[in-house]
Amino acid sequence: MRVLSLPLAALNEAPLPIGALAGLPAGALDIASANLLMAATPCDAPLFDANVEAACVRFKRDVMLVRTGLFPETMNPVTVDIALVGPDGPFTMKGLTFMRKCDGGLWLVPDQAGAFVEISRKGLALHMAPPFVTWDERCDGVCRAAGEIVCIVTGRRGR
Repeated sequence: MRVLSLPLAALNEAPLPIGALAGLPAGALDIASANLLMAATPCDAPLFDANVEAACVRFKRDVMLVRTGLFPETMNPVTVDIALVGPDGPFTMKGLTFMRKCDGGLWLVPDQAGAFVEISRKGLALHMAPPFVTWDERCDGVCRAAGEIVCIVTGRRGR
């Protein structure tokens, strides 16, 4: 659950706990102003895959599921699955990676081609243009976010 403090800081709102409502992992959070439900799990896909989409449909909120493994970013890569509310049903993206830009912005980026998701006070915003210019810039941002996650999980200070 500590890993959720990374996106929570970008959202800048105190969440309401919703428990295991709608089949999301225990400890799921509701951030009403961002129209977002968030949860974390150490479980790999496909566990909770259908539940993420079902919660998106049921609550008409975007859903973010952070998959941490048992040793986030030290032995297990942290990935994020999302379901965004769409006019024809949820738009889902799986296996996204946190990226911290030099300006402090927090993003979710795919490993290959695809859309990009900005995490801000307004919630999740889908972008087709990447938040980086070069692959090296992307790698730096992903490493920056991974370092933050390690500090959060181990209780160390700094970035």
